[in-house]
Amino acid sequence: MMQVDPSSTIPRVIIESSQIPEAEQFSYWSAHIRCARLSQPVPGSFHSSGNMWNLGALQIILMEVDPFVAIRDRELVNAVDADFIQVAQLLEGTMTFETAGDACNLMPPACFVRDARRTSEISSTRARLLMLYFSRGFLEERTGSIDFQGVLADVPELALLREMACDLIRFFPQAREESAPLYAAILRDLTAAALVAAGATDVSAQSPLLASAKDYVATQPPGTLTVSGITAALGVSRSVIYRLFEREGGLLAYDRMRRLRALHRAMCNPLNTSTLAELAQRYGFRDQASLLRSFRKAFGYPPSELRRRHLSRTAPPISASASAQIQHAFDNID
Repeated sequence: MMQVDPSSTIPRVIIESSQIPEAEQFSYWSAHIRCARLSQPVPGSFHSSGNMWNLGALQIILMEVDPFVAIRDRELVNAVDADFIQVAQLLEGTMTFETAGDACNLMPPACFVRDARRTSEISSTRARLLMLYFSRGFLEERTGSIDFQGVLADVPELALLREMACDLIRFFPQAREESAPLYAAILRDLTAAALVAAGATDVSAQSPLLASAKDYVATQPPGTLTVSGITAALGVSRSVIYRLFEREGGLLAYDRMRRLRALHRAMCNPLNTSTLAELAQRYGFRDQASLLRSFRKAFGYPPSELRRRHLSRTAPPISASASAQIQHAFDNID
């Protein structure tokens, strides 16, 4: 089961599958994971146990889990409005990590980085993992723009990060809740140092301008964003805006994908009965036909298929409070 620890000052969710029927254990665990498509290589019981701590801009998970396969394909990357960097350390077990066609076999104490914007595949034996989920903006305050996904070189800074994270976890029961941002910053700075030492990023590439640009985009009513408006607001040229959003296909492509993800989330709510025409107007699309074209191109299926899937999906009963905390933590890493 998953339950909130009411005695913990640092928000904590306890994860333990042994207390539910074996036939439901894997589906119960996988129902909480929105950021990957999960499968079980060997049918049967599925043991998972561990803890998740919510530090706001950082989520920490220390877990033991049976063999699994986790796939992040392009459809899922587009559909899930999450923008985080995961830094995972393999403490026990073995794992295969594949990205961009390259597969690496990992053994402890291997460490790898997963980018929420990129596709990847993990195949794991029974393993024990320490996983740090950072808000991209929070981590990039120290690293600069992170353009990396894969296995990190084994540098001393990674051992220091692992030891400090485990020490803090042991200290959390005595910690004050208001100190959570401090602990998040400590682990963020240690992670940044490890990423730089491993050659995964360049601290000289910091871009506070990009953060300002994204903040501006987020404040604009859906469908009203213009290049001329953002250049005037930020006092920069069109070419600067182009370079800032080049990875996303341009400013307007970035904004369109942002609106599509928000619409996708709304349609996943079975209580949302808005028509496609109403959704198109609400999220800034010219008309229903324009929305249909953009939606299918982004996600690989029409909106009607999304609603059909979501309405027919069933999941084992779970603790509402624990589930809400997990969903909030990973949907709103701030």
